[in-house]
Formats: sequence, structure tokens, C-alpha cells
Amino acid sequence: MNAPREPDSASELFTLFNRLTRPLPWRLHVRPFPVVVIEPGTIAVDESAYMAALHKCAEKLNLTHQYVELSENGEQGGESRNPRSRACTLLDRLTQNIHWVAESPHYGAFRFPRSDLVRTLEEAAAAARGHASDSQDMSAVAVTAWNRQASLFPRRNRSANVFAQGATVAAFVMAVAGGIIGGFAGQNNWIALAITGILFGLLFLTAALPARGVWLPVLSRVGFGGRYRWLATSSLIRILGDGSGGAQGRTGFEGRLYEVLRRLTTSAPHDFLLRIKTLAFLEDMRANHRRLSPDLRGFKRSAPPVLFLKGVTEKNGGIDLLAALSDIRSQRSEMHPLLVIASADSAHRGELPGPSPTPERKSLLGIYGGWRAALGTLQPPSSHVPLPWLLRLPVQPGDAASIPSRPATPRRRPRWTWAWSRRGLFAGVAALAIIAGMVQASLRLDYCNVGITFDWSTDTRLHRHPDGFKECAGVATGKVRFERGRPSVGIDSEVRPPSPGNTGSRLTLADLQNKINKENERVRKSRKPYVTVLHAGAFTARQGEHDRAVSSIRELAGAHLAQVRNNGRQHPGQVGNFLQVRLLPVNTGQDMGLAGIAADRMLDLARRDPTVIGVVGLARNTAHTQRAIRRLHDAGLPVLGTANSSDRLPALPHYYSLASTSLEQATAAKAAAREKSGTRPIERIMIVSRASDPSDDAYGPELASGVLEALRPRHVDSVPYLSSNDISDKVRNACAGADSSPYTLVYFAGRAEDLWGFMHGLALGGCTDRELTVVAGDDVTKYQFGTGPYQVALHPKITFYHTAFAHLPHLIANSRATISSFFLLARNPAFLGLGNGATIQGADPVLVDGHMALAFDATSALIQAAQNSFNVLGLNRPDPAQIPGSRSVTSGSVRLALPHVTVPDGATGKVDLTRETHSRAGPGNRGLTLVKITAQDGRVKSEPVCGRLSGGGASAPGLDPCPRPPLSGTG
Repeated sequence: MNAPREPDSASELFTLFNRLTRPLPWRLHVRPFPVVVIEPGTIAVDESAYMAALHKCAEKLNLTHQYVELSENGEQGGESRNPRSRACTLLDRLTQNIHWVAESPHYGAFRFPRSDLVRTLEEAAAAARGHASDSQDMSAVAVTAWNRQASLFPRRNRSANVFAQGATVAAFVMAVAGGIIGGFAGQNNWIALAITGILFGLLFLTAALPARGVWLPVLSRVGFGGRYRWLATSSLIRILGDGSGGAQGRTGFEGRLYEVLRRLTTSAPHDFLLRIKTLAFLEDMRANHRRLSPDLRGFKRSAPPVLFLKGVTEKNGGIDLLAALSDIRSQRSEMHPLLVIASADSAHRGELPGPSPTPERKSLLGIYGGWRAALGTLQPPSSHVPLPWLLRLPVQPGDAASIPSRPATPRRRPRWTWAWSRRGLFAGVAALAIIAGMVQASLRLDYCNVGITFDWSTDTRLHRHPDGFKECAGVATGKVRFERGRPSVGIDSEVRPPSPGNTGSRLTLADLQNKINKENERVRKSRKPYVTVLHAGAFTARQGEHDRAVSSIRELAGAHLAQVRNNGRQHPGQVGNFLQVRLLPVNTGQDMGLAGIAADRMLDLARRDPTVIGVVGLARNTAHTQRAIRRLHDAGLPVLGTANSSDRLPALPHYYSLASTSLEQATAAKAAAREKSGTRPIERIMIVSRASDPSDDAYGPELASGVLEALRPRHVDSVPYLSSNDISDKVRNACAGADSSPYTLVYFAGRAEDLWGFMHGLALGGCTDRELTVVAGDDVTKYQFGTGPYQVALHPKITFYHTAFAHLPHLIANSRATISSFFLLARNPAFLGLGNGATIQGADPVLVDGHMALAFDATSALIQAAQNSFNVLGLNRPDPAQIPGSRSVTSGSVRLALPHVTVPDGATGKVDLTRETHSRAGPGNRGLTLVKITAQDGRVKSEPVCGRLSGGGASAPGLDPCPRPPLSGTG
């Protein structure tokens, strides 16, 4: 029979090493890590070869380790001959993270804050021994020295204390400055007082950073500052006493500190110093592997670190260190994630405490199993077992080189932990930044004013034209701005940055929106009932064409004046109604080409917000606006037009316009024809108008049709054009082709922005070689004739007539500029500040086109209808008797009230909706004036020919009424 196979020490030692260094369990205390001492089983065994082989294994397994080769007299041959002092020196080396190495570290460097704290205590004790006199309490001197050097931050962050001291001085200066500012601002300025309080709070915090007496007790008691909490609460230190026997009767943290330093200032502190250093070292190791830490370092460090101590003896302090490690573990009954592997040669193995292993050969795995099974009964002090955590493994003769060069799978950091790391955080932030950028880019494709915090308004949409021009269309809820850049268009047609100092003609669209937002916020905070009025205009235009938005901006200013007139009572002209008004601007895009998108947003808001009662504006007569108005009307929202002269929209029962219709304007042109030709029939006329296709313009075709119906000329030359780009050529060709029978009368049914091209075409074609009469509709009032900026030059041989819905000299007649609410509020610097506070003149460039006055009246009429409904429903009474089914003012109740509304004190006169006929011929009580303009010697002269005032239809002062269409003219 074959003899039984003897155990292979090399393979068993590797197997044991591999088992002890496998990944750490979830709970660190379920696996005990012994202090392994490898010793030769016989004199012929070289234990250092096994140590070298295990060291190589640790490198291959990618374990964080430290290999210390001790000399016979100490690790560095120190001068001290005390083995415990040498053990303390060895511990100082172990608590320097530079000596802990790994081929690929799992997670950063080890930190040893408790060991650093013990070193500061050791330094304070050494300083006290060197400077204290015999009459002084050396422990108290050490406490004072330590307190002087104590730091809130770790030793490597001393500069933070300097920062804290500098911040203290800075905070003090800031606090004093804040107090002075608050004093100047007034005793009841709560903002200044709050700022001063915050500054004094910062002063206290920064002053506490370098003041150990403030932060140290707090940190040690509430759980912050691990090293101080450990010193104050560790049971191994608490059993030393509370310091009550020392000088000055110290207690608490000071008591613990005093008792520790009292033992360190004795003549032989090495025993206690070794114990406390060993305790700090092991606790630091536990903290370095704590899994429920903010950085999850316990999960990232998946295997225990290994400490190799080669050649431990009594003289070099190695055995004392092993004993201290075993004692601390026994006293604390804790398992620390640290595997210690030491070696003792045959000459010094007898110095190891406890009985030597039995000479018979045993399995190393069996020895480890027996040690682990008996560990629970070996630790109690009554067992008198020396160093129960010491596991002595005698290795037998064999080939240590048989340990595999690639012993097992290298210990790697779990992949999932990279998600919680600097790299993971950077990758996550980068990914979030990319995703946020993509989301932002996606949102910015559809919405206006998308904030960094992903706040955006769904009440607006960003529209891109084929040429790349972008417009923000929709309702300006919140702080949405329609314009894309910081510069803003002013009501004087100039572009400038918005500013609170802009008043009068320098007001910009952005300034107006800011004023409206402030008033809306005041209404919201007043907790009074309110209604919401939407004002729709063309507030944006392409670069270089910003003057096209000016009339709508002026209308918005008029609507805002109607809002503040209703809401306040502090200024002359205000009425202070209990029912407040919130005003929201609505952008329909350049030339109102995005009226459909704006209608979508208005209807969506009206569904969500029952306070929306109607829409004001939509002054441009196009196919887009007509479709939008019909949609709003069919959805139940009343619409009050300002300067929209449509012949078709009056047929809608809940549509009201303060402008005369196109047929009324065309009929008024009879007065111009009579002035030039008397009662003779008109032989020939050229009508210039925009083609309805593809521009979708309805103003020109309707006006041209009305001219044919009202003037009935015998011969008509129609000149349709598409835009400002081709009108000059079209008019020039028409004039050039009429040499044999030149035109004496031209009707311009085009847009105001086309006037320059129209006048240029007349001159180029020869139409201005002789006297020429030109008649136009109200749209041309958007620009003035003259030689200044944004003015149209008028040829001396042209007599130009145009209709105007609101002729400013008529509006300010009879001292109305000083008594009318509109003019009082417009002049008030608190609102618009027009005219620099002086009386409004008849040629005021901001008011002369009448758009601001028309918007004021239309908004006032809608507000008056809401106020009437509010009163009829009894909501204005303290305890209203509610009408069944009615609890608030809605668009439905406003629709019912509008046919009964009159506003006696309107900007254009009396606004009377009770006579609305909803016919193409109009009710006959809308203001309309025919104005004659001539130019002589470079000066432009303007004078009214005929006209009527708004309200009762009475003639304008000193004028005959303009011709009106027959009442049977229906659409």
C-alpha cells in the first residue's frame, strides 16, 4: 500500500491566503482576519521564501499592501532601544498612505485622521515635557498646547484656517457696511435688515472656524468630525476617567483630553502610546472600509489590505506590535479589515508569546479552522490565553516557488461602483449636460425664452421662416419677451436697450412688457377679482423692418393705459374699479402672418384660464387675421378690433371694431374727387393694391372693391403688386404707359410700408410731371410725410388725401388734452410720460396715427362690459346674492354685455356699441376724417376736408361729414 501523502505547505499556504483575501462580505465582522505568523516548522525551512512568495501573490491579486522588512534592532535602526517605542515608530510608518501600494488601487489613498490626531497629542505632550516647570501641571500645559494648535480641518489643510481668519475679518467689515447701508435706507427697510442679519450670521460662522472652543464640543457631541468624536466616545479612552481629578476640574471632551495627555506626559508613556496608536490605526482601517459612507469606499475596496512584517523580534518592536494588535481586537471585540502576515525565523520563534505549535505535521487549513472555531473561547481575559488573535503557522520543507505566479483572479473594484465616483460623476455630469443641451435645443426649437432650469411657457411658440427669420408667437404669460435680442423697438420707431429710465417716446416694447408684468403681478397679489384681456398685435419684424411693429406697440401702450385707468385710483384719470384687469400681450408675427398660431395659444389659454374674457387688437386686415378672428369668435371669445377695416368681419355677431369699414373709407374718397373734379364723373383712375394671392392681404382688395362701388369710374387701371419689392416697377410701368392720357387720380389701396416704393414709382413713370391727386386709406397714417427719419417725401405736384380713424387735432379739441383720462394718463410720467409732461399737441409723432387712442377705447369697452357683468351678477356686493349658475365674470357674460356698452370718456370720443348694425356699411358712428396733405417749399401742410367724431356720428368741428355708403350695404 502507498504511504499517505504529506500536506503540501506551499499550496496550503496559498489556499489559505487566497481564502483570507477574497472579496469582503457585506458585514465586515463576519470574517475574522488573524495576525498570521509564518515560522519554520524545522530548522531547514526558510520562511522568508514563503513571505516573498505571498508578497508576490498580493501583487498579482492586486491587493493593497505594505511590505516591511524589519532589521534586528528596528525597522529603521532607530536610536531608541525600547521595543514599544520602536513599535510606535513602526505604526507611524503604517499610517502614512504613501507606503500602501497596489498595482491598480481600488479607490484612492487610505486616510488616517485618528492616527494624525494621536500624533498631535504626542507632539503636545513632548512640548509640555520640554517646557513645563516642576510646579506646573504638565498635563494641563499639554492640553493648552494642544488646544492652541487644534484645527477644524485635517493637518494637510492648515491653509483653511488662514482662510477662515481672513473670512472673519471680511465678514465683519461686510456686516458693518450692511448695517450702515440699512441705517441709511431707513429703520423699516426689511431688506437691508435681512441682509445685515445674514452678514452677521456669516460673521459668526467664519469666526467659529478657527475658534476651537466653539466647534470642537459641537462636533464631538453631534457626530461630525470623526477623529474628535472617536476621542470623546471611544470606550477604551472613556475608561481612563473623566478628568475630574485634574487641574480646573475638566469634564467632557476636555476631561478625556486631559486623561490621555496625563498618561502621555509620564516618564514612560510608550505602553499607553502603543495601545492608543494601535487603536487609532485599526479604527482608521475600519473607517477606510466603511460601506455606508458618502463615497461608498467600502464597496470600492473589495478586498482587505495586507500588511507584511518580515523578521519580527522582541528587539525591533515587531512582536510588541503583533501583541498590541491582538490585544486591541480582543478588548474591542471587533473585526478589522486588515490581514497581517508576519514571519519569525528559527532563531527568534521562541520569542513569540504562547506555546509553540506541536511538532507533528498538520494541515495549515486545519490549523486555521481550529483557531477560528476556538476564537470565541480564547478571547475572554479569564482564559489567560496569550494573544488569541495570533495564528502561528509552521511551514514544512517544500518548494515555495510552487505557489502559482497567477494564483487567482485579481481582486477588482466592482464595476457598478464606478457610477459613484469622480469619473462616474464627471461622466454623469457630462451625460446630463449633453442630455440637458439636447433637451434645451429641442425646447428652443419650439418654445420662446427657455430658461436654464428648463422653465418655459407653453403659451408661446417659436416659428422659423424659410429665410431663417425667427419669431416668437403667442401669449406673453410670465416674463416672456417677444423680441429675440436685448435691443427693443421704441414707440418712436428707434431701436434701443430697454431701461427703467425710458419714458415718453423713448419707451420700448420691452419697457412696456415690464410695466404690464408689474401691474399684472400687483393685480395677482391684491387678491381682488380680476379678468384677463388679451391684446393681439404684430410686435416683431425682420431686421431693418422694425418700423412695421411700431403701430402695434403703440396699441399695446394704449391697452396698458386702459388697464391702469381701471385698476388704480392714485392718479388723475384713474377710476379704481373693484374688478381688476390683467393684460396679456399676444404676438401675431410680422404683418400678423402668424395669427393662426397666436389663435391656437389664445384658445388654449382660454380653456385653462376662465378669467380670459376677450381679445383686443388684430388690427391688420388679412386673410390670416380674418380666419383667426372667426376661430376666436366661434370659440366664444368676443373680439374688439382697433384699426381693422374689414368689410366681412362686422357680420360676426360678437365682433366689434372701432374702425370704419373699407367701404366707408372708399365712400369718403368722394369728397376728394369732388374737391378736384366737382360733380363730374370720374373718367379714369388707377387703383394700386396688393394682390390677395399669395400675400393673403384682404385690406387692398376690399378697399379697391369699395372704390369701384363708391366712385364708379368709367375706366379703371388696376395695378396689383406683391410686396414692397415690386411696387415701384409696377407703378412706373403703369405711369409710363399712360403718356397719351395721363392719370389725374390714383387710389393707393396698398400698405403703409409700401408708400416709399409707390411714390418712387410715380416719379419714375412720369405721373408727377403734372398735377396728380392721390387718395389712400387709413393704413398710411402709420407713417408721416416729411423729410425726417421714417417719413415719406411728398412731391410738390401731388395732393395726397387719406382717411384717418382718429384725427389727433379733433381728439384734443375743446381742451380734451387736459381733461380726458387717456391724455392725462399718457402724459403722466408714472405710466408713459408722453409730451414731457406738457400739453399734447396736434402733431405729436407718437399719437398722430391714432392707434394708441383706438386701443385705449377698445380695451376700455371690453373692460366696461366685464364691469357691467360683474355688477349685474351682484359680485360687487359684500355678500352678493349669486345668480344661479353664475359665480364669476366669463367671456360668455361679457358677450351678452357688449351690445349695451357705452364709454362716454373715450380717447376718440364716445364709444357706443349699442348702435352696431353688423353690416358692411358700418353703424355710422365710428370716427372717420378725410385729411388733405400738400407740400410747398419743403414744408408739409395737413388739413382735414371732412369728418365725423366717434360716438354719435356728429360732424368734426368746422367740417361737413364725409359721404357715407347707403345703409343697405351689407356684406
